[in-house]
Amino acid sequence: MKMIPAFVKISALSFLAILFSYGQDKNDRNATIETVKRVTYVKNPKQGLWDSAGKSKIRLVQEIQIGKLDGQEEYLFVYISDVAVNGKGDIYVADRQLNEVREYDREGRYFLTIGRKGQGPGEFQSIRTLSVNKQNDLFVYDNGLGRISIFSEKGEHKETSKKLLAGSWIEPCKILFHNKGYILFGKANQSLNLFHDFNEKWDETTSYIEYEPSDNKEFEEQSLGFNPGNCFVQDSGDLLYTKYYYDNQVRVYKNGKLTTIIMRESGVKKAYEIEVYHDVKKAMSVPRDQDYDFKSFGQGIAFIGKSFQNSLGVFQLSDGHIVNFLSIRKSKNLRELWLELYDSTGKLLSFSKLGDNMNYDIRCMDSGGRFYAIERKEYNKVVTFRLEY
Repeated sequence: MKMIPAFVKISALSFLAILFSYGQDKNDRNATIETVKRVTYVKNPKQGLWDSAGKSKIRLVQEIQIGKLDGQEEYLFVYISDVAVNGKGDIYVADRQLNEVREYDREGRYFLTIGRKGQGPGEFQSIRTLSVNKQNDLFVYDNGLGRISIFSEKGEHKETSKKLLAGSWIEPCKILFHNKGYILFGKANQSLNLFHDFNEKWDETTSYIEYEPSDNKEFEEQSLGFNPGNCFVQDSGDLLYTKYYYDNQVRVYKNGKLTTIIMRESGVKKAYEIEVYHDVKKAMSVPRDQDYDFKSFGQGIAFIGKSFQNSLGVFQLSDGHIVNFLSIRKSKNLRELWLELYDSTGKLLSFSKLGDNMNYDIRCMDSGGRFYAIERKEYNKVVTFRLEY
């Protein structure tokens, strides 16, 4: 039996150790995972595993468009306030100015119109939100009347809720469903809680997950910047949530408790830059040619600023991957659409640019992985798209 010299053994062991440490360091550079006080933190670098491996970038592939500049009345919109899709792929589009909901098939062909302006059963004053449950019933939240109207998939009026939070007000941007009732995602007055549970009789039972300002408390408390895409219910029932003024964190909640924070190192350190005015007249006189994107007014207070990074929607695909769409400001006239793609554990796979000045207000995703967005360039329309990778 031949003996292996000691220095060869040492060299072989050292080589294996180097290989192991290289692999370990490489993994560590891609993501680190640690748990602190029952919350798991998944910390990712700027680029993902696929990016470093040279895998082709993710592509956005547009499919259909609903809406025209002129032509048939059924395809002309004044102001689209929301979009929803049922289990069959039928598409609902709400127009807040016309106070009606139009239904189209999955190819974008007009089918019927639901509702009209008024205050009676099945009528609207200001449509804010659409949602569809597993039975394909359509839920329409009317911000002007403070109530929800429910319709069958054939457009028949079934039920109208009482005025929600009578003596108060609530402005939900999304309606979610559970076995015992409903969850409204949005802002209620005198509360920074994000989610509000209602029973089947439309009585509020509890609210939870308090919004925590990341920068300017005055601005964020008055302008939380809710977007319907900023929350998503996983098959497990857990909630994914991102702030509209994106702070580089995707949060996961189970039974209303924070369990996981998925983080990505980013060159965008602040989601926005804001100037606070307690003299509203002074704010109104600020010239439009200055480098800002928006003015926001509250009671005796005004905000002028620009947002550098917004989350347009977080979703989980059928393959388990988590996607987060981002609008990133490059200049006053240029915003880029980007995508963070994570695996189901929160490890970053890719950070990919999808296009320039694609002003998509992404509202929902169907079970087949098709996304539905509002686009207002030139005229109001709905666009659908898929991701290829």
